[in-house]
Amino acid sequence: MKKNLFLYQLGEYFETFLPGIHGASKNTISAYADSFAIFFRFLQEKKGLPHYLVTYKHLTAALFDEYLLWLKNERRYSDASILSRMSAVTAFLKYASRREMSALHACSAAVSMELPSHTDHLFSHFTKEEIGILLRLPNPNKYLGSRDLVLLSFLYDTAARAQELCDVCAGDVRFGSVTKVRLHGKNSKDREVPVSDEVSSLLRYHLKLNHKNIHGHKDIPLFLSQSNRKMTTACVRGIVEKYVRLAKRVNPDLFSAKNYSPHSFRHSKAVHMVESGVSLISIRNFLGHATIAATEIYARVGQAAVTKALTDRKIPRLAPAKPMDRPKQNALPKFIEAAR
Repeated sequence: MKKNLFLYQLGEYFETFLPGIHGASKNTISAYADSFAIFFRFLQEKKGLPHYLVTYKHLTAALFDEYLLWLKNERRYSDASILSRMSAVTAFLKYASRREMSALHACSAAVSMELPSHTDHLFSHFTKEEIGILLRLPNPNKYLGSRDLVLLSFLYDTAARAQELCDVCAGDVRFGSVTKVRLHGKNSKDREVPVSDEVSSLLRYHLKLNHKNIHGHKDIPLFLSQSNRKMTTACVRGIVEKYVRLAKRVNPDLFSAKNYSPHSFRHSKAVHMVESGVSLISIRNFLGHATIAATEIYARVGQAAVTKALTDRKIPRLAPAKPMDRPKQNALPKFIEAAR
C-alpha cells in the first residue's frame, strides 16, 4: 500500500519534531492535536474525507476558506479560537513544506489566508445566576450526570484550567477542616487551593463511587472519560459545551456571550471574587498568575459588590447510579489521540 505522505509527516511532526527538536510543552502539543482533531472532523463531516485519505492536494485556499466559515458559523468559535485552530495547521504545513515539495502549495494557501483580527480583550464569563443554572443541569442520579456535576462544580470552585483539571489525581485532594486540592499549573508550578464544603462533599462522594481503592492508587486521575481513561481538554470542553447548549435552550434570555469554554468558569470565579471584595493580590495567587497585570482585567469586569460568599448556594447531593453506555467516537490517527 502506498504511504500517505501527509499523514506520515504529520505523525513525525507530533511524535518527533514537536517534543524533541522543537521542545514544545505537553500542553502545546495537546492544543495542536486538539486543533487537528477539529480539522479532521471538518474534513469528515463537510467533505466526506476521512483522515487516512487526506493528501496535500486537498489543502487548497478554497478548502481553508470553507473551514474558517465552518468554525465561525457552525462551531461558533470566537476570533481568538479560530486563530488558534488555524495557526496549528499552518505551523505544521510550514514544517512540512521545508521537507516535501508537494506541501508547498498547501502551505502557501494556509499562509495567505485572511484571518480574523483578534482585537477584543474581553472574555466570556457566567453570572452567578448562570453558574447556578449550569450546576443544576447534570442529573445526579445518572452516572455521567453525577460525574459532570462534580466536574463542573470543581471547575468553578477551583478556577482550574482545563489541563489542570485533567492532570488532577485522586491523591491531590487533601480532606480536612478545609479541603484543599493541589493543581499542577503552567511551567510545572503547583499551587494548592481550598474548596467549599459543598464541593468537598461532592469530591468525597465522587472518590467513593469511582475510586473505591484509593490507597496505593493516588496517581489515578480524579476525572475519567467514558472509556475510563485520563480525561482530555477536548473532553472537558465537550462537557461544558453540552450543558451551555442546554442552558441556552432552557434560558434564552441568559447566556448572551457568543462563545463559552472551560476557561469561562475560571473567568467567572475571578469576576465573582472581585465582586465579593477579594483583593487582586489574593486572586492572583488563587489563579496562579505570574504577575498582577494578568489579574487586573477582572477588576474592570467585576463591577457590582456583594456581601455574601461565593459558596452560599447549596449543591444537590448525589445518588449512586449505574454507568451509561458510552457513544462511539470518530476515529483519529493514533498519534493525535496520544497527544491529546
